[in-house]
Amino acid sequence: MLRARRSCVLLLSVMMISVALLPASATITARWSEVFLASGQWLDYDFTPSTTGEILLRLSLRPPQGSVAIRLSRQGEQTPVLDQIGSPSQTVKAAVTEADVGKVWLLRITNVGQQTLEGRIELTFPRRYCVDITAQFRVRISYEAGTELEDLHCQQLLSILRSLPSDHIRRLRSIHAEPPSAFLYGYCYPPCTALIMPGLRAGRTFVLVAYHELGHTVHFTRLNADQQDRWEKLFNESGRDPDNFARDPIDRSLYAMTNQYEDFAVTYSAYIANTQLYITEAVARSQRAKPLLLQKFKILLEIFHHTVENQPRVYIYRVGTEAPTPRIERASVPLTAEGLPDFEAQTTWECFSLCS
Repeated sequence: MLRARRSCVLLLSVMMISVALLPASATITARWSEVFLASGQWLDYDFTPSTTGEILLRLSLRPPQGSVAIRLSRQGEQTPVLDQIGSPSQTVKAAVTEADVGKVWLLRITNVGQQTLEGRIELTFPRRYCVDITAQFRVRISYEAGTELEDLHCQQLLSILRSLPSDHIRRLRSIHAEPPSAFLYGYCYPPCTALIMPGLRAGRTFVLVAYHELGHTVHFTRLNADQQDRWEKLFNESGRDPDNFARDPIDRSLYAMTNQYEDFAVTYSAYIANTQLYITEAVARSQRAKPLLLQKFKILLEIFHHTVENQPRVYIYRVGTEAPTPRIERASVPLTAEGLPDFEAQTTWECFSLCS
């Protein structure tokens, strides 16, 4: 495995990622996947809701005969919002009002029984922009506690999801952030309806990795059997010739050579990073008797195809380099006689991020 950090699809058919049903008002979830609390030990966590909504705490600890004390309070206030002792497996709720937005909340969970408790804890609370992700796309946004996704991450994810055709993300169910990895920027397990992104800061890399991982989702859930077969054939024909692959828009590497799935995800993210730049280069290679990359992009043109007033058109994209919020833009353009985007046509760009 390369030491460089990458994005990938992990082809382990025996592993499955289960996604819990979304609470009606879920926004973002902090998760402790492996909790061990000895008798008398406690877990402390502070968080800041950035909009109104529901706080939902789920404890799934064992053994069931144990006992925990739960205290939930607002920083600087003497009276807790919640202070109770009960089962190690339970769900408790609280509400965030307008007066609470921006305040730090303090959670303490203490093992008041005699046995060590182990298991899982999830804290769901309202965060701006993630509210819209849940409402519009029914996608669960979560992170492993200690790898917080902030409002800016939620804003960028919302812009990314809004920028894509709805059928590209119809089967997407969750996006989860994990601690940083020395090897990976992101990964998923087929059919890639649950995406994992280790330790990323908001910015252009975050945006392009998200598009890369969503490319895996598109590959498994949007392409029909004929398109998948054609893509596999094109990858197999590509061999080790770098002219047959798109350079990764994150680091300009040839990571697309890894396998057909990474080839698709890299080409997908490259298309969105700068459609005109990459297709123009593919056309130039085709004119040098290297047509495979252009043929790959033509499959992408099929899935970005749509009609306006009964006329065939295609979405093209460009992602800026602004920090920490790169500009994400999309335009609908007609096709040329060769079936390629007409980059010379009068174009109106629709902005999804950094639009003011």
